[in-house]
Amino acid sequence: MKKQRKTKQALAFLLSLVMCLSLLPGAALAAEGEAESVQIGIYTTTDMHGRVYDQNPVGGTWKNSYLKVASAMAEERAAMGGTILIDNGDLLQGSTIMSHNINLEAGENNPAALCLRYCGYDAFVPGNHEFNFSLDVQNKFYDLLTSTDETLPGKAVPAVCANLLDETTEEVAKPYVPYVIKEFTVGEKTFKIGVLGFENMNVPNWDLPSHYEGMIFGHKANEEQSFAYEWTNYWQAKLRDEEKCDIVIVAAHSGEGSASDYNKENQLAHLVANTTGIDMVIAGHNHTVGTSTMSNKDGKSVPCVNGGSSSLTKTVLTLNADGTFAFGESSIIDLGAYADDAALKELIKPAYEKASAFVNESIGTLAGTWDQVNTYHSVQGDSYDLVHKAQLWAAKADVSITTPVPKRNVDGIEGSFKLANLFKDGAETASISLKDCYNLYQYDNNLLYGIEMTGKQLKAWLERGAENYTVDAEGKISGGGFGTDIAYGINYDVYLGEEAGSRIQNMTLADGTAVTDDMKLKVALSSYRLSAGEGNDAYGWWATTGITSTSDEVYYDASTSPEFGAIGGSVPLIVGEYIKEMCKDGKAIEPGSATHWTIHAGKSGETAEAEKPADTELETALAWAKETKLLTEDEAAAFAPEKSCTRAQMLTYLWRAAGSPAAAADSENTFADVAADAEYYQAVLWAVEAGITSGTSDAAFSPEAPVTRAQAVTFLYRLANAPAAAEGVSFADVAAEAYYAPAVNWAVEKGIASGVSETVFGVKDQCTCAQVMIFMFRSANTAAEAK
Repeated sequence: MKKQRKTKQALAFLLSLVMCLSLLPGAALAAEGEAESVQIGIYTTTDMHGRVYDQNPVGGTWKNSYLKVASAMAEERAAMGGTILIDNGDLLQGSTIMSHNINLEAGENNPAALCLRYCGYDAFVPGNHEFNFSLDVQNKFYDLLTSTDETLPGKAVPAVCANLLDETTEEVAKPYVPYVIKEFTVGEKTFKIGVLGFENMNVPNWDLPSHYEGMIFGHKANEEQSFAYEWTNYWQAKLRDEEKCDIVIVAAHSGEGSASDYNKENQLAHLVANTTGIDMVIAGHNHTVGTSTMSNKDGKSVPCVNGGSSSLTKTVLTLNADGTFAFGESSIIDLGAYADDAALKELIKPAYEKASAFVNESIGTLAGTWDQVNTYHSVQGDSYDLVHKAQLWAAKADVSITTPVPKRNVDGIEGSFKLANLFKDGAETASISLKDCYNLYQYDNNLLYGIEMTGKQLKAWLERGAENYTVDAEGKISGGGFGTDIAYGINYDVYLGEEAGSRIQNMTLADGTAVTDDMKLKVALSSYRLSAGEGNDAYGWWATTGITSTSDEVYYDASTSPEFGAIGGSVPLIVGEYIKEMCKDGKAIEPGSATHWTIHAGKSGETAEAEKPADTELETALAWAKETKLLTEDEAAAFAPEKSCTRAQMLTYLWRAAGSPAAAADSENTFADVAADAEYYQAVLWAVEAGITSGTSDAAFSPEAPVTRAQAVTFLYRLANAPAAAEGVSFADVAAEAYYAPAVNWAVEKGIASGVSETVFGVKDQCTCAQVMIFMFRSANTAAEAK
């Protein structure tokens, strides 16, 4: 056994030695004067997103890791007359190995830098995801990447970027260099090949200003923020005239885009079409594998390659002793066809093992029935309610906002990951780990912030998101998606049939208090939402608030907090900390929402055909309501079953059911929000006299607030003179001492209401008009049966 281990170690050493020898300048070139031409291989990777090992700690095997790049390049270097290897960015973010290193080890001994060094890259061009992290983390990465310390594996790799500039001097910012030049000699001719790097111009639209503090992404005079401007005005003369480059390659972390339509995010084709002097371009960012050619301003064909996050590209360049050269065919090398480099795997193994142990350990237990939608056309789910609750808990906020960003097709299950997936074979409980938190919220580069926002700003934020939905002729709703935020901590309804600016309605806090324009709210949200600014505002977040990560309105930054600074303030890790806290002492987390929101195709008060519930009990209840005059003819015609029923509306129904009695002459209205001329005035006075309600406070009734399920059954219970009911109805969200506990017991026993799941009643969920009418109908039948 010891002999076998020593043999493996010797082989690993020899492989490393061969790798190092192959990296020597001109090592594979023919001797001067011996060849008329030499073939150089230009190789690229892009968007590898932390694939520094063969195994993914959250499950599965990577077929396109740097371990395979190392093996492929060992073969290619042996076969070619010379090589240039370029990585086009988006490396630091995307795997739990990198997340563990950055969030829990502050980026020390960064495994991504070790991989690039070992593989022998000649240039690293940063991608936008490198700016997901603090300058401290970035600098540690670049320090290791570019170090000339001979005890480190491989060789130093320059960080190449020509448009990352010092804001004051407009010189290329450190630690970047604008380009590198590789030289190859054929006969008596020495070719100079320049590799120029460009970062995506759109980074300020995605990342916190503190992550690129003191830097700008292009010269100030470059108002269009185009690569073409940078090349024409600064780098073409530098590389062609001063450096005397025979060949220029531009590697830009940008998609190909269109030659005719400028797009700041994806502008490679625009660059080529509007310039001369560039011989080859390397694309990335859009995760699209491919090779193509583009025409430059003079009609010359320029090859373009894009490894697309999964492949190694190869472009053959023939250099001739007479000074001519020719680009040959570009191809895509399937990394999956190569074995893993054993020595690199051994080098990265400790980082993998630490990350794997970290993410796979159970951190809590789930119980109950998860992800059951139980109200008409709600897209609210228990899984993201849990994310919201964690954000509220950590930031001590009133409201949480986010876009659902789960991973798809996890563990062979089609569709987006949700916590219901964790329950196996009908089990009543399920273990949950940080792996599941990463699957639920895949962007570990999102940090948690807290900002102060007014009710007006919050409504505007949600209004902007509502613009992303569409309704077809049949009333079917589609759209939404990334950038369309949902909120928790408030109740609200979205009516897509209303005019823009009036689609968000019935906004209330969890206790039913109406959200007013000038109300101050603490809002928990991710750092991504604070990265926008003037001119960089893809989702309209900045336009609705004017708040950035450096604004005075920011009251909380999890990355610097004593509670979560040690885990980098990362949202999925904070979700994990919340689960640990909730599951202390052997407890389990059950689903249940304190607030609710709905979305509808039509206007408020209308019911689109696609939204009408096929509920015969509701039809019967409505017929009963019309017959007993609980609903007027006009109200019955306009009845919207899916709309949230207000407190005033339900008490008006109850008042009518009691015969519409007049209030006593000496009745006093103590509620500042109930006007004497309100149509529900008499109903409210009656309800107070009858002991059905006492308001939401001594001075407020909150007439327009949606009635909650707990309030609804309590009103009915008190109207029935608080009859005795069996005890012991078990719901996780019904405390024995709660004012509504007897009402819930009674309602469930009499079949008037049931829980939203077997273990959750949904005490704070809004009641729709349909639910209120059915509850009243069942209550009336219960009373009739008792006589």
